[in-house]
Amino acid sequence: MVTREDCIQIGEVSKTHGLQGAVIITADGSLLEQYADKPVFLLLEGAPVPFFIADGGITFRNHASCIVKFDYVDSLEDAERLVGAEVWMERAMLGEDETEEQDFDVFALTGFEVKDLVSGAVGEVSDVADYSGNVVLTLAIFGKEILLPLSETYISDIDWEHSRLEVNIPVELAELN
Repeated sequence: MVTREDCIQIGEVSKTHGLQGAVIITADGSLLEQYADKPVFLLLEGAPVPFFIADGGITFRNHASCIVKFDYVDSLEDAERLVGAEVWMERAMLGEDETEEQDFDVFALTGFEVKDLVSGAVGEVSDVADYSGNVVLTLAIFGKEILLPLSETYISDIDWEHSRLEVNIPVELAELN
């Protein structure tokens, strides 16, 4: 039996998708795709419950979320029961390098120091929000709040160890009131 201590969290079921039991998972979709033939565990009532991804059951939305269809979850009602559940994978299944790379939560970016590589300005991540699978950072920088999508286009580097984020804020976005 797999226990919570045997697993690491890789994401969360953020909402349902369609009427056939699919859900949107905020996580690294490539990791889910790589281990699609292995069970993922959803934390339900405090216990990890195994779920298998259906054949062809992963559709990528962006780098931070994907649409997933699980075996035997075939209705909107079934999928609604999974919303809010944490998504976990077995530590033993992941290699050490992958475990270190994937052991993070984008919502943990709140409070990180932000440095804009374009202007050199320094600020802070004041909030992280998920708008229908689109993760957006609220930055306190330039004496105002700026909303910046969590995207490789705008995020140059995330230093988890020192709680720092290097970003490229377009001049047009910085000048908005």
